[in-house]
Amino acid sequence: MKKLLIAYDGSEASTKAIDMALKCSNKEDEVILLTVIPAALVESAFTDMLLPTIDLSSVVRSGSFKEKAVENMNKVAKEMEGKIDKVDIVVESGDAADEILLTSKKHEVDIIIIGYKGYGKEGRFLLGSVTDKVVRHASRSVLVVR
Repeated sequence: MKKLLIAYDGSEASTKAIDMALKCSNKEDEVILLTVIPAALVESAFTDMLLPTIDLSSVVRSGSFKEKAVENMNKVAKEMEGKIDKVDIVVESGDAADEILLTSKKHEVDIIIIGYKGYGKEGRFLLGSVTDKVVRHASRSVLVVR
């Protein structure tokens, strides 16, 4: 039995990662399906700059982003039913690469499966790349799906 961590953000690349994980796994394997919510999604200087007159706490309930993420992840996990016996959903907040690395250690996974969005050299320089950081710093094997 293998334990696989799939990093999922709703993108086409992460959907391909799920498809690849299903191809490479057996029914009795365990999948940890992880999504990461950026810590400063609601309360950030950028948001304050764009919406200076709106009190976001009156618009967005505390924890609503996490609840929505869990709801979406449950839908993804349901689609995996019958193909994998055990799918655990993990929703974290913070830096995506850091949370992927921490979760892989915490759950002692055998492999991390992650999609690659292909920003190119310029995009990696400006944005950084979650996939690149995970590959460089992981203490486990990483399967990058294109």
